Amino acid sequence: MEDIQTLYQTGQRAYQYGYYQDARDNFNKALQLTNDILDENMSSNLQELLQDLNLIISITHCRQRNSIQAMKYCDQALNIAQKMSDNIRIARCHHQYGEIKIMQNSFNRAMEDLRKSLKLKLQAFGDDKNDLDVADTYRAMGRIYLYRLELIQAKEMFNKSLTIRQRVLGNHDFKIAELYSDRGDWYNAEKQFKDALTMYEKALKILLTKTGEKSLDVAKIYCRIGWIYINYKKRCYDARIEFEKALKFELDIIGENSLEVAHTFYCLAYSYYEEGDINHCVPLCFKAANTQLNLQTKCYLSLADTYILLGLCHYLHKDNSSAYKLYNEALIIKRCLFGEMKLCIAQIYDWLALSNALSCGGKEFELIASKSLQIRKDIEGEENKYVSYSHSTLGECYAAVKNYTEAYNELQKALIILFRIHGGSTFRFDIADVYYKIGFLQNARCAYGSDTRNMLESIDIYRQLIGEINIKVARDFHSEAQFHNSAGNYDKAVYYYKKNIEILMQLNEDTDVMLFNTYSALSKIYVKQKRNIDAISMYEKCLHYHLLIYGETNKRRAGFYDELEKLHREINNYDKANKMKTLANNVRRGLRRCRRTKKTKLGKLLNVILLVLRG
Repeated sequence: MEDIQTLYQTGQRAYQYGYYQDARDNFNKALQLTNDILDENMSSNLQELLQDLNLIISITHCRQRNSIQAMKYCDQALNIAQKMSDNIRIARCHHQYGEIKIMQNSFNRAMEDLRKSLKLKLQAFGDDKNDLDVADTYRAMGRIYLYRLELIQAKEMFNKSLTIRQRVLGNHDFKIAELYSDRGDWYNAEKQFKDALTMYEKALKILLTKTGEKSLDVAKIYCRIGWIYINYKKRCYDARIEFEKALKFELDIIGENSLEVAHTFYCLAYSYYEEGDINHCVPLCFKAANTQLNLQTKCYLSLADTYILLGLCHYLHKDNSSAYKLYNEALIIKRCLFGEMKLCIAQIYDWLALSNALSCGGKEFELIASKSLQIRKDIEGEENKYVSYSHSTLGECYAAVKNYTEAYNELQKALIILFRIHGGSTFRFDIADVYYKIGFLQNARCAYGSDTRNMLESIDIYRQLIGEINIKVARDFHSEAQFHNSAGNYDKAVYYYKKNIEILMQLNEDTDVMLFNTYSALSKIYVKQKRNIDAISMYEKCLHYHLLIYGETNKRRAGFYDELEKLHREINNYDKANKMKTLANNVRRGLRRCRRTKKTKLGKLLNVILLVLRG
């Protein structure tokens, strides 16, 4: 028996740190020894140990997303518990069935099992609600409510579980850290990012004290903190530091072929997407999607999120037809999991409507957008921030089909709702975003330079909220410069482009794409102003960033060499001009060699995904 207990305790320690395979190896050895002893001795203590081992092995399989093995061992645990007529152990098995079904995203069936478990536990413990088994089930039910975005019920379950655990365990146990993390998720869903960060930091403090840094639970907290940096302060570089810490520990503990690692790849991809860096974003998305497709059925929540992010990448590349297909695949998965009447479904309808308007230009987008609007009104009422998002998206759709009057009306509706919600306060991210869209709409209506107050208002709000040195402020300066450039106000355009560069150069983020776009715009202005020396300087900077982003063989790179050749000839620098001509010709020869076989990364990725979906 001592050997069995030693193996069991060793397995428990490995499990606590997230080394699930090592834990299971120890539990399986203990299980084998227990079965050998049971052939000679059928004592109740050995039967209890056998049931415990089967259940904990099921839990380790569940943590590694192996639902078949998790179900097999849980069935064995339930069979032993039923033979013992032990209702508490039977309740624990039903709880584990619930956890397995949560892993499979079968939330309704999971809730049925958890309610069975809770009923048995409450019957066994009577009025004593201070049992940790009861707290575990409250927590699991809270997670289901959170996945469904039923936030009031989720908060109630988490609070019940936390109250019990604090009474029994105090404030410095792993299980307390779990609930701090859950409450952080709840605050995150409520967009209360500061409170979410506080909860995650509380959880992290406990976990670091108990396990040190190298554990899966710590890695998960780093990921959650990374998302707060993105959502709350738009600090993508800081977010990536957290994601990379998480990825390092996950790779060390469980290897690359796991859903935890796939999720962290997705997190890293999203941080690059937020900066507009599609070249780094897409390969990471591909890694995430590939692992998710290998390890899960097609109907999996994280896979839907990856499809959405890939759709957004296609949108930025103006491939709206491909974006529409990817959004639609995500919609199928999320409707299967949650039904129609959820805010996450409304968000996908927004993306579908915009990609449809941009790719087809017909009237179908109005029907799609109306579904989003109706869902949000039915769930949240007539005037709330989510309804304003629907009006804002519909405004973008009308702008895409050049119905500027309707576009302006929808954006004004969004702005009015947001002002009412925020009590007249303008210093909100969502208000800044609507001002930004109205500014772009004025540009599209050819009101170049006539009224840029909305864009300047957007810049001022972002400065107040997140400071001057931020990617959002840099983006708005770039847009303001574009307006003046379009209107022929070149001196003002140059001023704002330089403000954009000044901020980008101070950011600890990957801003190569944005810098390239700004230097490209400046070079064209200087050409128009006959400032050839300045234009040459800007084109050379363009070439530097173009090489970092796209590599040597690219059609646009040849065009830059052509422009530099012309400029050098105008200032009588013929040696340089001839050198630029040779470089342009070399690029074009390279392009001709690979044109027949070359596909873009995005095209390859979409083909792979669509083939998998058809298969």
